[in-house]
Amino acid sequence: RGDTIGVFQVESAAQLQTITRLKPRNLVDMAIEVALVRPGVGATHSTHAYLRRRAGREPVTYDHPLERRALERTLGAIVFQDQVNQLAIDVAGFTSAEADQMRRAFGRRNSQGLIEAYWQKFRAGAMAKGVPEEVAGKIFGKFNGQYMFPESHAYAFGITAYQAAWLKCHYPLEFYVSIFNQQPMGFYNLETLKEDARRHEVVVLNPDINASREKCTIEKDCLRLGLLNVDVVGEVGARQVVGEREERGLYRSIADVVQRTGLLREALENLADAGAFDALGPDRRAARWEIGLRYRPPNQQLGLPLSVSQDIPSLPGLTPWEKIVGEYRTLVLYPNGHLMAHLRQHLGEDIIPSSTVSKMEDGARVKAAGLVVRRQRPYTASGVVFLTLEDEFGHVPVVVWPKVYAEYRGVIKEPVLLVQGLLSRRDGTMNVVAQRIEAIRAGFRTPQSKDWG
Repeated sequence: RGDTIGVFQVESAAQLQTITRLKPRNLVDMAIEVALVRPGVGATHSTHAYLRRRAGREPVTYDHPLERRALERTLGAIVFQDQVNQLAIDVAGFTSAEADQMRRAFGRRNSQGLIEAYWQKFRAGAMAKGVPEEVAGKIFGKFNGQYMFPESHAYAFGITAYQAAWLKCHYPLEFYVSIFNQQPMGFYNLETLKEDARRHEVVVLNPDINASREKCTIEKDCLRLGLLNVDVVGEVGARQVVGEREERGLYRSIADVVQRTGLLREALENLADAGAFDALGPDRRAARWEIGLRYRPPNQQLGLPLSVSQDIPSLPGLTPWEKIVGEYRTLVLYPNGHLMAHLRQHLGEDIIPSSTVSKMEDGARVKAAGLVVRRQRPYTASGVVFLTLEDEFGHVPVVVWPKVYAEYRGVIKEPVLLVQGLLSRRDGTMNVVAQRIEAIRAGFRTPQSKDWG
């Protein structure tokens, strides 16, 4: 299904679309799948050729029978580095060392003269084996300097991807706790990982001053965020909170936290905005006010532990929107929902959620909005830009052709976008081909997208 967010090696948008087309059934398929999404494979259009041939929509062909030994297992397409070497050996009579030296030459800078020399040698060797010059040139033209996986590397990565996918399928809670604790890594920010966890029935709990440890933990079949997830607290502060709690017992009040932990004011206020003091008193605005009254900068005279309740006015509780803003600012995620669920009420009824987009027919007109979780402009994509929009239901992949990108290149940098375009379906994959792009102003710091190219 392409349900591989967080899974090693196969979570990128390109991998998601490739894996749903290939549908790997065994570890050989997994090795080929991870190798297909490499620049060197894409540069020769081998990715699409392999997928078409595997689906039975294109016959398996060879430019010469001497290619068969090297390429038969990948349906006539070059997928691995090793196949380049084997082609040079089988087609042109290179030794193993000469074949590998030729392959490396393609990746060097200013190597045109060297490559020309290898072409002369390749042509002569191929013609000596009865390969016509035109065919030899066509085979040599498949070689390039872009990166490809060695076959052994692809198998190692394929096995690791399978193991990670198995964990996600059978032990989702443990999987997400582990992934959360290894950030930053992979293609997605914590908000996207949290949303994926929620879709797998994993509940994410706010940090708690009396329940959280430094890192994320499992608590009653839920994922409890750690103190390190709160901005500014840091490793020293988190250890201080946990160590003091283990030595002298639970914190009984905000005054207790301020006096016993020695945290800086900004860290204390961020803990309040992240919901870490909710069990001590659910009013986060009042908590921040009390922190301001009780906090004393380091190296100043200690304050007397006097009551400050008389100095706390009757304050209005935080609105749901203010809570969202505070949690995104301090945690870079919103544990109880998604930004788009709250923005949607201010958008037009014609702006449809991702869950509806996924059911629409090819060629349908689409108007969708979401938080941008990735922007990608691959070297081999001829200027095409790929976006992924995230809303409260899932993802909408977007393709932006160069002409449209040129028109909206300033807007595309904004964190929340509204995209209008046409739905394109091919081989089980789905994309919205953008025609018009607008920015939606969230008004606060949103999770950062992962951008490449």
